[in-house]
Amino acid sequence: MSFGPPPSPFTQSQRAAEERRSRRVRAWACAVLALVAVAGAGGWFLIAGSPDGGDPGMGNKAAAVQQAPDDIRETVEKRPRGTAGHLVASMQDRVEPNQDQETPGTWARDKVLVKGNNDALEAVDIDSGDEAWRHDLTGSICAWTQHVTVDGRTAIAFKDKEKDGACNQLALFDLDSGKKLWQVVIPWKESALGNFPDVTMAKGVVSSAWARGSAGYDMKSGKRLWERKGIANCREGGFAGGKALLLRLDCTTSDYEPTTKIAKLDPRSGKEKWRYDVAESVGLVFIISSEPAVLAVAAGEDDISDLISLDERGKYRATVRLDGGHYEVDCDSGVTYSAVDDCSDIVVGGGQVFITSGEDVDGSNHRSNRIVSFDLGTGKPVVKFEAGPDQMIHPVRMSGGQLLAFRDGTDNYAPFSLVSLDPRTGKEKVFFYFTVLNEAVSLTYTKFSDVVVENGRIFFGSNMVRGESIKGKPVPEWLAFGVGSAG
Repeated sequence: MSFGPPPSPFTQSQRAAEERRSRRVRAWACAVLALVAVAGAGGWFLIAGSPDGGDPGMGNKAAAVQQAPDDIRETVEKRPRGTAGHLVASMQDRVEPNQDQETPGTWARDKVLVKGNNDALEAVDIDSGDEAWRHDLTGSICAWTQHVTVDGRTAIAFKDKEKDGACNQLALFDLDSGKKLWQVVIPWKESALGNFPDVTMAKGVVSSAWARGSAGYDMKSGKRLWERKGIANCREGGFAGGKALLLRLDCTTSDYEPTTKIAKLDPRSGKEKWRYDVAESVGLVFIISSEPAVLAVAAGEDDISDLISLDERGKYRATVRLDGGHYEVDCDSGVTYSAVDDCSDIVVGGGQVFITSGEDVDGSNHRSNRIVSFDLGTGKPVVKFEAGPDQMIHPVRMSGGQLLAFRDGTDNYAPFSLVSLDPRTGKEKVFFYFTVLNEAVSLTYTKFSDVVVENGRIFFGSNMVRGESIKGKPVPEWLAFGVGSAG
C-alpha cells in the first residue's frame, strides 16, 4: 500500500515520484504537484486564485443542529480563503495484473483518510502523508456504510475465514485511531440468491439486514438489541440509515408477483412505526433518504423512472417523474451486495431533492449537464444550476442549507472544482479549483466511486481496481485521493 504526503507547489516532478514509487512497492507514495497552465496536459496543478471574500478558515466544526456523539454527522463546511486546490492525500496499491481487487468504503476525518482495501482498513495521516494506522481483517469486507458518527465511528461487515468465507462478522471502528470497538457474529446464512447482509447506522444503533432476517446492535457495547426473523412471503431487502431507519421488504403476492414494502423501524427496539406498500407495477425500489423518506423506483424497467416522497407517517406525498431520459439517477441493483441506499448523483435536503440532468451533447462533442431540484411536497421543479460549457456537475451532499457539488472538465482544459450552491438564491460560491492525473481520473466517476466532502476537502475513492503491469510487473493503482485548498 502506498500513500502520498501533502504536496506543495514546488514538489519534485511526476517522473521522479514515479521512479521512487517503483523502488518502494509498499512505501508511502510521494504526492505530485506541478504548476501548469490551465490549457496544460492533465497533471496536478494550482490555479492562481486569490481570496474572494470567502468565509475564513475551512473547518467543519459548525453543525446544522446540535448533535450527540453517536448521531450521524451532518457537518457544515466553510469556504477556504483561497481558490487554489492541491493534493492533500493519496493511497495506492499494487494489484496482480488482470486481477480485480475490491476496495469498498471511503471515509474522511479532519486528520485521516480511511480506505477499505480487500481484507483491511488502511488510513493515511493527511498532515504528514504517513500511514496513520492499518487494521487487518479475517476476511474481505463484504458490507459497509458511508455513515460516520459525530465522534468518528463507522461499521463494516467482513468474511469469517474459519466458516467458508461467510459474511457474518460485524464490527464498529474508530476512524481516528483505527481501534476496533467491538465485533459480533451476525446470524447470516447464505440464501439461494447469494446476497450478503448490509450495514447501516441510526440513533446509536448499528443495524444489519439479510434475506431471512435483520438485527440491531447497541453502538456503545455491541449488545444485540433486537432481531427480526422476517415475515411471510417477504425477505429483508436492506436498510437505509442516517436520521431514521427504513427497511425495504422484497415480497411476493398470492399470485407470486413481486412487490415491495417500505417499513420504518424504531432503531432501539426494531418495532415497525409504519409501512408503505409500493405499487405492484414497480420493479426496483431504492431508498434515497430515510428522513424525509424518499424512494427511487423503476416502473417496469431497470432504469429509475420516478422519485416518491413520503410524509412522517409513511403516507404518500408526491412523485417526481424522470421519464424521457432527461434526468439521471443511478442505483446499484446488484444481487450480491445489498445496497438499497446506494444511488449516485442525488441529494435530499431543505425540502427538495437534487438530481442531475442527462448530458447535453452538441455536434462539436461538447458535453455538459445541470443540477435540477424538485419540491418534495409537490414534485415540481424549483431551481436549476448549470454546469457550464464542457463541464459536468454532480451533487455530493448538503452542508447546512447549501448543496455541495463538484464539477469536472470534459475537454481536458476546464478544471475540476468544489462548489457550494444556494437553493434559495440560485447563487454559487467556489471552494477551490483542481485537476487530476490521468491515472487517477477514473476515481472521479461518481457511478463507480465514493465522493466525500469533509473538513473543507473533497475525497475520491474507488470501490474496485484492476491490476495493470509494465513489462510484466504490477504498477501502483490509485485507490483514493483528497484535494484541499492551498490557501
